[in-house]
Amino acid sequence: MTATQELKPLTDRQREILNWIARYTTEHGFPPTIREGQLAFAFDSTNGFVCHLQALARKGWVVWNPRQSRTLRVVEGCDLGL
Repeated sequence: MTATQELKPLTDRQREILNWIARYTTEHGFPPTIREGQLAFAFDSTNGFVCHLQALARKGWVVWNPRQSRTLRVVEGCDLGL
């Protein structure tokens, strides 16, 4: 994230998912997979989790490559309030 890039506000659910991603990454030393996110939040399919990730990416909070496993990461410098 650059100094000029402004983060867009999150919904409560997006913040919950973002905090989970950060905690998971800290606890395991690597980011979660899409399937792990789906299971953690009891979505019926991976698409539910992916839609949240896409929103988080559009708002500038995460980056990830949907074609590779475990590339999900919270953007450096984001204040998560953990």
